Amino acid sequence: MYKAVEFLNSYQREAVINNEKVLLLNSCVGSGKTTVLVHKVLYLYHEKKIPLKDMVVLTFTNKAAQEIKARILESDAVGEIKEEDLLFFGTFHSVARQLLSTCLPVEDLGYTKEFTILDQNDAESLFDRIINKYRLNIKYRKKLEKRMEEYKNGVSLYGVMKYEDEIEKFIECFSEEKKLLNVMDFGDLIKNASILLKNADFKPSWIIIDEFQDTDMDQLEMIDGLMDKNTHVFAVGDPNQVIYTWRGSSQSLFNTFKERYNAKEMTLPINYRSTATILEAARAFINMPHSLEGVRGKGASIIVKRHYNSFNEAMYLVDTIKKLIADGIKYKDIAVFYRMQKQSQVFEDVFKNHGIPYEVSLRKNIKDIPVLNWFIKLLKASVNSRDVDSLYYVLKDEKYGLGLTAKKASALYESIKKEEFNDIPEIVLKIMEFKTWCENNKPETTDLECHLYEYFDIDNYISPTSIYYDEDKILILNFLKELIDVSFHENTTIFERIRKAVDYSSLYGKSIIKESIDKDNDSIKLMTLHASKGLEFKYVFITGANYGIMPLGTRLMDEEEKRLFFVGITRAMDYLEISYHANPEDYRALPIVSPYLKMIPEQLIESQELKGRAHALSGLRKEIKSNMDKNSAEYIKMQKKALHPKYGTGYIISEEGENFVVEFDGYGKKTFSKSFCPLKFLD
Repeated sequence: MYKAVEFLNSYQREAVINNEKVLLLNSCVGSGKTTVLVHKVLYLYHEKKIPLKDMVVLTFTNKAAQEIKARILESDAVGEIKEEDLLFFGTFHSVARQLLSTCLPVEDLGYTKEFTILDQNDAESLFDRIINKYRLNIKYRKKLEKRMEEYKNGVSLYGVMKYEDEIEKFIECFSEEKKLLNVMDFGDLIKNASILLKNADFKPSWIIIDEFQDTDMDQLEMIDGLMDKNTHVFAVGDPNQVIYTWRGSSQSLFNTFKERYNAKEMTLPINYRSTATILEAARAFINMPHSLEGVRGKGASIIVKRHYNSFNEAMYLVDTIKKLIADGIKYKDIAVFYRMQKQSQVFEDVFKNHGIPYEVSLRKNIKDIPVLNWFIKLLKASVNSRDVDSLYYVLKDEKYGLGLTAKKASALYESIKKEEFNDIPEIVLKIMEFKTWCENNKPETTDLECHLYEYFDIDNYISPTSIYYDEDKILILNFLKELIDVSFHENTTIFERIRKAVDYSSLYGKSIIKESIDKDNDSIKLMTLHASKGLEFKYVFITGANYGIMPLGTRLMDEEEKRLFFVGITRAMDYLEISYHANPEDYRALPIVSPYLKMIPEQLIESQELKGRAHALSGLRKEIKSNMDKNSAEYIKMQKKALHPKYGTGYIISEEGENFVVEFDGYGKKTFSKSFCPLKFLD
C-alpha cells in the first residue's frame, strides 16, 4: 500500500486514489495541487504498478517540471527511480520535442531526427531572409507572427490594410524553408506531434496535466493524439487563474474538456496558504465564492495606502522593509508586485541606493548576451548540418565570428557542398567534424564542458586580450555545465546530449541556467502580477493600484484583469498591503484608486483614505465616471501628448484593449489601433 496518501486531507486523498477514466480536478489557490499531482504519480507507480515511462506528465513551465521531477526523485529512498524513467515529464513543448525525436516518424513530414528548434530570435532573422530571397510584398513585417496566427484563423487582411499582400506565399515559403533547414519553431512542435500521434503506436496509460487552465486548443489536440481507449487523463487546474488568454488559454476549455471526454469533476477547496482575511477578500474576485476554505486564523487586516508617487512609495518600503528585517523577517519572505515591468525601475534604484538586496523577475533572452548567442549558433550548426542560417551567423558575426560578408559566407557554404575543402576555416572544419568527435568520446566523459570548449578552441574567438575575455569564458563554461547537468542524465551519446542541450536553450532561454528569481536567495522579490503566479510570500506589497493600471487601461469589465488581481492577492500568506498613487507617472493611470479595492469588504481593510464597499464591477461604473468627470480637467493636463497629421496635438485619455483614445481640440475623441498608430508621441 502506498501509505503516503494517509497524510493528505480527504479531498486530496480522494483525488489521488480516484481511478476515473478522465478526471478534472479544480484546485483552488493554495490547496496543494503540486503535492496531489506528485502523489498521483507515485500512487500509480507504487500501488497500481504503472511504469513511469508509461506516463506523460505535462506542465507549462520548466520550473514546474523540474520541481515535480525533483520531488518524485526525492521520494525514492532506495534509488529505484532514475531520471531517465521520467522521459515524458516536462513542458508541452519539451515533451513534444522528445516524442518527435524518439518515437514519432518526423521523416514523414520532411524532417530528420536531428532537427533543432527555431527560437523567436532565429525566426525573425529567417523572416527577413525569406522575404528578400523570394522578393515578397509583405506589409507590417514587425507583426508577422501575429499576422500568421490570424491567417491561420482565416484573416488575411490586417489592421487598416485595404489590399492583400503575399502573406499566403510567405507562410508557404516559411514552412518549406524550415524543412530545408531541419528546424521547427515552438508551434511546429505541438502541431507536428499532434499530426503524427494520431497514427502512432505510442499511447501512454496515463496523461497528467498541471495548470490545465493555461492550456490552449493546440495543446488539447496534442492530448487528444496521445489518447486511446485505454488512456486515463488526470488534469489539475483553477479556472479562476486563467490569465493568459492572449496565448490562447480560456475558461471555456474547461467545458470543452469535460464535454469531449465526459470528464468527472472534483475540487480541492482547502487553502493552506493565506489567512482568513486574505481569503475572504479573494472570494470577491472568483466565480465560486463558497468553494474556497481556509485552515488558518483571521490574521491582520489588509492595508491600503495612498502615496504621492512611486518614488515616495519606494522610500516608504525601504523603511518598512528595514523594520521587518529587524523583527526577524527574511528578505526572501517579502515581495513587491506591479502590473507592468517598467514599474520596477524606481524600486530597483531606491533599493540599490539603500542597500536592500533584491531580485527582479525578468525573462532573459539569449540574444541579450552576445557571446552566448554566438556560441549557441555554433552548437546549432554543429548538431544540425542543414541549419545554414546558424552557420552563416557564426561566420558573419564581427565580434566573435570571422566577420565574413554575406556573399563570402554563402560562397564558402557552396564550396563545402561541392566538397571543395581548400582554405576552409578551422571553425567550419570543427563544425563539420563535430559528430565524429562526439562518437570518439565516451558518454560519461567528465568535465564535458571543458572538453567542448577546447574542441572548438573558443579562446581564439573570444580573444584573451579582450576586456570581456574572462566574463565571456565563464559565461560559456557555466552555460555548458548547467545545460549538461540539468538536462541529461540519460544513457545516450554525447552528440544527442548536446543536441538536446541546444534545444533546451531554445525552449527555455537563459532561464535554463538560472531562474531570474531564486526563491532560496535572501532578497526582496520584484515581479509583475503575471510572474507571481505559482509563488507565495509572507509579506506582499501590491503597488500602483490606480484605475488605468489595475485594470490596465479601461478594461474594467475584463474578467482576465480581475483574475490577475485575484492571483496577486492570493500570493500573500500573512500580510497584504495595496497602494495607489495620488500623482501617478503613467499616462494611463487616473489619480484614483483601482475599482477592485472597492470590491473588498470594508471590514477587511485598514485605510485612512479608503472605505471598501464590496461593490460588484457593474455597480462601479457610475462612480468611476463621476470621478473621471470631476478630475477631467486636471487629468487631461497630465496625459501624454500625441501628434496626428490631420487632427494636430491631442491628449491620450485612455487605452481600450488594443486601442488608444485621444482627445483633440475641435475634433473630440478619436480611437486608434496600437498596432497601426499614425500618432507621434510627444514629451
